[in-house]
Amino acid sequence: MKTPPQTAALRRRAEKAIAARRERRAARPRRFAGVRRYLGIIGPGLIVANAGNDAGGIFTYSNTGSKYGLNLLWTFLPILLALIVTQEMVARLGSVTGKGLMDLIRERFGVRWTLFASLVVIVANGGTVLAEFAGIGGALGLLGVPLPVAVLGAALMLGILVLRANRRLVERVFLAMGLTFISYIVTTFMVHPVWGDVAHSLIPTLSHHPGAPDATSYTTDLITLVGTSITPYMQLFLQSSIVDKGTSEKELNYARADVISGSTFAMAVAACIVITTAYTLFAHGFAGHDLSSASDAASALKPLAGEHATQLFAIGLLGASLLAAAVLPLSTAFVVCEAFGAERSVQNRFSEAPLFFGLFIGLLVVGAVTVAVLGSSSIAAVAIGTQTLDGILLPVLLIFILILANDRRLLGRYRNGPFNNAVAVTFVAVLSALTGYLVLSTLIPL
Repeated sequence: MKTPPQTAALRRRAEKAIAARRERRAARPRRFAGVRRYLGIIGPGLIVANAGNDAGGIFTYSNTGSKYGLNLLWTFLPILLALIVTQEMVARLGSVTGKGLMDLIRERFGVRWTLFASLVVIVANGGTVLAEFAGIGGALGLLGVPLPVAVLGAALMLGILVLRANRRLVERVFLAMGLTFISYIVTTFMVHPVWGDVAHSLIPTLSHHPGAPDATSYTTDLITLVGTSITPYMQLFLQSSIVDKGTSEKELNYARADVISGSTFAMAVAACIVITTAYTLFAHGFAGHDLSSASDAASALKPLAGEHATQLFAIGLLGASLLAAAVLPLSTAFVVCEAFGAERSVQNRFSEAPLFFGLFIGLLVVGAVTVAVLGSSSIAAVAIGTQTLDGILLPVLLIFILILANDRRLLGRYRNGPFNNAVAVTFVAVLSALTGYLVLSTLIPL
């Protein structure tokens, strides 16, 4: 019995439709392969850039906005460029060599320079860990949680997360913490800034507000601003995380995209904090005066921008402090273990990497207990000093990174190009000059 022509035609159209759907399904993985690969690689760059906006960073940005208004907002453009170039060099070193930064410093410069670089990072990280737990206590305090419960509970939670969870889960939790920074963007719109004035403030100027402190204090604030945006521990954690994740030379472009997107988002958040405090605190009597802490900045927003602005600011501070309170001890543990060639990986068990996890837990305990005993307000001066110290010590680590990134034997065709060298050398020179001026003006009043 023959099939009617209409039925045969319908069958052929159905078969063609099924074949077309199969082709689309087969093509879909190829079409979105790059996007999925990027989503698989993304993590270290975004995490480390957000971790730079820690409790000390939020305090520094809040202080910059309340003290100078929009007058220092222009500095965020060169800082963003320097941050992207610096982290791209570090991502390239990690992806191409498969080794951490301290590993490369030990192999290239020897044990003495490795110990010196390790000491620089440990000194810079020590006070910052305390500042992170002070930030956790201050943020949760605004939300009604007692200080001892806040800091000890946070330390316990972070310890369990890193010790018990696998690397992928730890990374996802860190990324989720970074989402809390969106609260700062929302807060900015709540204070109704004049965007034309904001855009005009991006034009570079070296003049500061008439009511602001003298040139020495202005220089200190500039160094602090750079030191909190591009910290030594960020570079070490980034390269160690890339190596720990197994990112290869073939995936370098995705690692670069991660670095660029993470740095841009982090600096946008920092700019939002400056804009928010400029249109509230600076405009209502805080000009030329230092804040005492980031949580005080959040409290001061309440009568000026409403209770919801304070709550959003506190949520952002909590997420930032939790993220950095985990990243900083991990960064320090990576540094020490790389310096001595000890086993280190978030994927290991405690018995496989006792020094790595012992240092991580030890720093959590010391930070939480110290803040619980002394109180978060007692740590404010430590936070300010640590950010300035980061800015002073940063050129030391950048010189190591620059030399390694230009090593033909190490990177071959992936070594630095003229643009990267020009930006990095200029950044090191300017920061060194500011530091030199600060030291001289402190010893010999100018």
